[in-house]
Amino acid sequence: MRLLKNYEVRKSLLLLIFILLVFAGAILWFLNHFISSMNNAQIRQNISLVGSVAKRYPGSEEDIVRIIVSGDNKDYGYGKEILNKYSYDESQAAYKNTLMNESYNKLLFSAIVIIILLLVFIVIIMIYSYNKIFKRIRRVASEAEGLVEGRFGEMEGENEDGDFGVLVYQFNTMAHRMTETLEALQKEKLFLKRIITDISHQLKTPLASLIMFNEILSDHDKLPKDDTVRFVKESKNQLERMEWLVKNLLKMAKLEGRMVTFEKQEFSIEKTILQSIEGLKTMAEAKGLNIVLEGPSDIVVSHDINWTAEAISNIFKNSIEHVKPGGNVKVSWEENNVFVEIRIEDDGEGISKSELPLIFDRFHKGPNSNSPTNIGIGLFIAKNAIEGQGGNVYAYSEEKRGSKFVIRIMKKVWG
Repeated sequence: MRLLKNYEVRKSLLLLIFILLVFAGAILWFLNHFISSMNNAQIRQNISLVGSVAKRYPGSEEDIVRIIVSGDNKDYGYGKEILNKYSYDESQAAYKNTLMNESYNKLLFSAIVIIILLLVFIVIIMIYSYNKIFKRIRRVASEAEGLVEGRFGEMEGENEDGDFGVLVYQFNTMAHRMTETLEALQKEKLFLKRIITDISHQLKTPLASLIMFNEILSDHDKLPKDDTVRFVKESKNQLERMEWLVKNLLKMAKLEGRMVTFEKQEFSIEKTILQSIEGLKTMAEAKGLNIVLEGPSDIVVSHDINWTAEAISNIFKNSIEHVKPGGNVKVSWEENNVFVEIRIEDDGEGISKSELPLIFDRFHKGPNSNSPTNIGIGLFIAKNAIEGQGGNVYAYSEEKRGSKFVIRIMKKVWG
C-alpha cells in the first residue's frame, strides 16, 4: 500500500499495534486472574459446604465429596426445586451472586481502567502523530509563504520515503522553476533596457545630423543650389544609415533574445558562401583586393541559408575593412564526418592578444577601426547566428600577421 510508504504512518501503526498487544496481554492477565479468583471462591464454598453437611450428617460425607469432586448432576433437578424456593437459580445476576460479587466488581473495575487507559494511549498516539504531520504541513505552508514573499529557500527532506518526500521534492522543483523564471524575467528586463539604451545611443548621431540638415534646408531659398543638393544627399545618407542601423540592431536583439527560429535545410555550402559575398565584391574591388575562393562544390549540409550567409558576410566584410589596399582575402571550405568548416583568412593588420577575446562582444570596435558604418555588432551577429544553429565560430590572429576566422557547422547537433 502506498500509505505504508510514509514513515509517520508506519511509526504510528507500529506504536498502535504495540499498545494493543500490551493491553491484550493485560486483559488476558486480568481474565486469568478473575478465573483463578472464581475457582478459589468456588473451592472455598465447596469446602465450607462439605464441612457443614458432614458435621451434621457424618454418614453422607462420601456422597457429598463424590458429587463435588466428580461433578455428578443426577440430583440437579431436586436441588433446583429446593433453591427455587429461595429465588436462587441460573437467571440470577452475577453481581447478586454472593460468590461472584467481589470478583465481578474487580473485573468490572479492571475492564473500565483498561478501556480508559487504552483510549488515553490511542489519543496520545493520534495527537503525537497528527502533530508531526501538521507540523510538516505548517513548514510547507511557511515555505510557500516565503516563495510568495520572494524567499526562495530549499526545503530539507526531499530524499525521505513516502508522500512527504514527494511533496518536498515537488515543492523544491517548483521553487527552482520559479527562481529560474524570475531570473529569466530579470535578465529579459535588463536586456530590453540595454537594447533600448543601445538603439537610442546609436541613433542619436544620425538623428542629430538630420535635425541639423533640416534646419539648414528650411532656409533653402538663401542657400546656393549646390549646397542644397549636398545637404539633401547627406540627409539621404543619414536616413540610409539609420535604416541600416535599425535593421542590424533588430537582428542583434532577435539573436540575443533568442527570438530567431532557424529554418535549417540541406543546401550547398558553396552557394551560401557565394550569396554571402556577392554584395561585397564592389567594396573589395574598390580596394583592389585579391579574393580567393577554394573548396569543393558538392558539400551539402543542413543550415539556415539566410542567417549563415549573414554570418559569413559580416566576417568577410570585417576582413575587407582591415586589409590594406591590394591585400588578400581567402575563403575556403571543407568537410569531415562531424562538421563543415569555413575559413576566412586575410593578410591585414591583425588583432592584438588583448583585443582578441573581445571582438565578438556587442558594440566592440577595435582601436584601428575607422569605418563610419562600423558600430561593432557584425561579429556579434555572426557568432550568435552560427551558435544558434549548433555551430561554432573561432578567431585566430596576431598583430601585423593577419587574421583567420573559422566557422564550423555541425552535420548533427548532439545533445
